[in-house]
Amino acid sequence: MVIHAAVIDFETANSRSSSACQLGVVRLEDWRIVEEKEWLIRPQRLYFSPQCVRVHGITARDCLTSPEWDHVWDQLLPLIDGCVIIAHNVGFDAAVLQGTCQLYDIAVPQFDLQCTRLIAKRAWPGQTGYGLAAIAERLQIQFQHHNALEDARACAQIAIAAAEKSKAENLEALEEKLGLTRGRIWVDQVRQPRTVRRTRIESVAEPQARYQPKLFRTDGTPSRSDQIRRTRLRADAILASCEDFRPLSGKHVVLMHTLLGLDRDDSVSFLTKLGAVVQSKMNLQTHYLIMGTSSSSEDENAESCSLPVEQVKQRNKEGQPIKILTQRQLLACIPSGLAIARGDW
Repeated sequence: MVIHAAVIDFETANSRSSSACQLGVVRLEDWRIVEEKEWLIRPQRLYFSPQCVRVHGITARDCLTSPEWDHVWDQLLPLIDGCVIIAHNVGFDAAVLQGTCQLYDIAVPQFDLQCTRLIAKRAWPGQTGYGLAAIAERLQIQFQHHNALEDARACAQIAIAAAEKSKAENLEALEEKLGLTRGRIWVDQVRQPRTVRRTRIESVAEPQARYQPKLFRTDGTPSRSDQIRRTRLRADAILASCEDFRPLSGKHVVLMHTLLGLDRDDSVSFLTKLGAVVQSKMNLQTHYLIMGTSSSSEDENAESCSLPVEQVKQRNKEGQPIKILTQRQLLACIPSGLAIARGDW
């Protein structure tokens, strides 16, 4: 059975999911590349954030005479109609597709989704990183990172390499061998692809299969190990969604309490991986006070937070522009950060 797939990659002008400025599409019929297409797109709001420009090098000047999304969509839909959409960290690209269509009042047809990051994790377990550049380097795939068509082509080659390794004739066979289920996008919803537990035969064949934590203790009380594992996986997924983009790069921050249900050390590590320098207290270098969440009562939480908030107000009066970020505002700076934190991944 021939399964048609469209491998896509978006670049965005800023952190908004509706700000697509470049799109690359590689169409596969089973494991053969049969068509490629690339567009520069003029965003409706011509704001290109410095962080995004540093990543992909596309500026407002480059897109001034490019078609807007509604014109690109007319050309794109016949190319991807009836296809499974594949991308690396597909949740990000699906969110951009959905957000940009919503901005132009375009109803997104239903598409199945698959992710080459998940494919790579199952095809080559135990590696140190599964970003697009890291996998491409290990597979000796040459490409220009953060060019939409180059990224889509590299993503397609990763899928092809995984199929060859797994001896899978088509995408459906690859998903079955690797234990993957498809996600889906339709109108205003995105459900991300997922991994499913290996069969008993596969577990025996792989002595290093991941240990599954117990959900209950011997006395019948719930175990927190599964919850901790989920929060760490969620944090890892948020970090993976921004890959080379670090929204807090070079910024000095003070963290109150913790983030995303992680412990203090993991919360600090999370901010560090976003590029931040985490300080124990405010000084003249501080850019942000990040308000995490506390397990204590609301009254205790308010009391413990009031002092640093007052310090920020005082420093602002004295001319030091420190900003206060809530956890939600921090996640909004990260592509798909809020969606992943809500569990839509």
